[in-house]
Amino acid sequence: MIRRARLRLTLWYSAALLVVLLMLSVVTYTAVTRTLRRELEEGISSAVTQWLEVSRRPPARPGEGPAARGPGFNLRPNATPFTRATSTATPLAAASPDATPTVTAAGATASPSPQASPPAGATAASPRPAGTPRARLDPRLLFAGDTAEVTDVGSTSDVFLLAYRADGVLAINQRRVNPEAITTSDAVAKALAGEASWATVHDNGANLRIHASPIEVAGRTDGVIVGARNLDEYDRQVHAVLIVFAMVAVGGGLMSLAGAYLFAGHALQPLEEAYGRQRSFVADASHELRSPLAVIRASVDLLLREPLPASHRESMEEIRDVTQEAATLIDDLLELAHAEEGTPGHADSDVAVEVSAAIEQVRAILERRNHAVSTVLAPVQAGAAGAEVRRIVRALLENVAAHTPEGTPVRVEVAERGGHAILAVEDAGPGIQDGQESTVFERFARLDEARTPGTGHGAGLGLSIVRALAERRGGTVSASRPVGGGLRVEVSLPLAK
Repeated sequence: MIRRARLRLTLWYSAALLVVLLMLSVVTYTAVTRTLRRELEEGISSAVTQWLEVSRRPPARPGEGPAARGPGFNLRPNATPFTRATSTATPLAAASPDATPTVTAAGATASPSPQASPPAGATAASPRPAGTPRARLDPRLLFAGDTAEVTDVGSTSDVFLLAYRADGVLAINQRRVNPEAITTSDAVAKALAGEASWATVHDNGANLRIHASPIEVAGRTDGVIVGARNLDEYDRQVHAVLIVFAMVAVGGGLMSLAGAYLFAGHALQPLEEAYGRQRSFVADASHELRSPLAVIRASVDLLLREPLPASHRESMEEIRDVTQEAATLIDDLLELAHAEEGTPGHADSDVAVEVSAAIEQVRAILERRNHAVSTVLAPVQAGAAGAEVRRIVRALLENVAAHTPEGTPVRVEVAERGGHAILAVEDAGPGIQDGQESTVFERFARLDEARTPGTGHGAGLGLSIVRALAERRGGTVSASRPVGGGLRVEVSLPLAK
C-alpha cells in the first residue's frame, strides 16, 4: 500500500513540476523568438534607413573619395555613378537640362540632369499638369544601389533592397532578384499608399521578411524603398532554440521524476513507520489470541463429548462455531500482515500444478455445496512460491463457496499472456454491482447483498489476501463481470526468470 501511495504521489509531484517547467519553457521560448525577430527586423529597418540617408547627402564633388559619402558605403572599383544600369532593374527617367530641380526622399533638392526617354519595358508615369515640378526618386539612390557596398557586416549585411517609383514600377533591384513576390505583396501596396508596412512573402521555396517604407516628397508618396531579408538563418536559430528547450524539458522531466520520488519517500516515511507498527501489532495480537482461542476450542470439544441437554449442546456448538470463525479471522489477519511485508526472496513454481493441489485441498467444501469445478490449465512457470499460489487459489474458491448459491459452476483457468502468468477463477453466480470491481479487494469488504443475501459468511479478507500476495510478487489483480453474469477474478503474476 505504501509503495502504491509513493508511486501516485511521485506522479502528482512530477506532473506539477513538469507543468511549471513547461510554462517557463514556453515563456522563455516566446521571449527568445521575439528577440530574434526584433533583431532581424531592426537589421532590415537599419538598411532601409541607411539607403534613405544617402539621398539626404549632396552628390560627391570632383576629387572626393568614397568616404565623403558618409560611413557605411564604399564605391566598388571602377564604378561609374549615375550611368551604370542594372540588367533587371527598371532605370529611372533622367531629367532634362531645363527641368526643375528633383525633390529627394528627404525633401532635399538634387542637381538637374539631362532628360532621357524611358527605356522599353518601363511603365510611363501619369501625365502631369503644365508647370508642375517633375518629382521622382533621387538618382543618388541608383548610385547607392548599384555601386555602393555596405561595410557594416553586422545585422544589415544580408539585407537587399528594392526601390519602386510612385506608379509601382521597379526602379532599383540591388541584387537582381526576382521581384514578383515582393512587388505583389500587400506591404508594397500599403507603402505606395503612404503607410510603412511589414510582411512575410514566399518566393521559390524561400521565406522573406520585407519592410516597405514610403518616400515622402512634398507631402505625397513619390516612391517606395523595400528592405528584404531571407528567413533561413532565423529559422535555423529558432530550430536550434527549440532543440535546446526540448533537451531541457526531457532532462528536467527525468530530474523531476527522480526528485519527486525521493520527496514522496521522505513525505511518506512517517506513514510507513506507523503502518509498520500496525502490522507488527496485528501480527503480535494474532499470535497472542490464537492460544486462548485454541484453549476455548479444545474445552468446547471436550464438553461436546459428554451427554448434555439439548439446549446446552446447542450453545456449545454455537461457541465452537464462533471460536472457529475467530480463529480463521486471526489466521487471515496474520497472513495478510505477512503478505504486506517487504519484498520476498526469489521463488518460482508451476502454476498449473499448484492450482490442482489447491483444488484438492478445498474439494470437500466445494462438494458440500455442489459446486462443479472445470479447469483449463496450461503449464506456466510463475515467479511466486508454490504456497503463495495455493493460498491465492484457496482464497478465490472459498470466496465462490461463501458468496454464491449452491450448485454454482466454477471455472479455473491458467494461461500465459503478455509476459505474465494469468490465473482466473470465474463463477456463474449473481455477480457484483457496477463500480464494485475494485471494492471487492478492500479489507473487510462485505458485498453479500449483491451476491447471496443473508449468507453472512466470511470476514471479507479473502480477496484482500489475494491482492496482497499478488502485489508482493509484482503482480496485479482485477475483477470483472462476464457477459453471461457472475464474477471473474484474474491474478497476473510475472513469469519465472
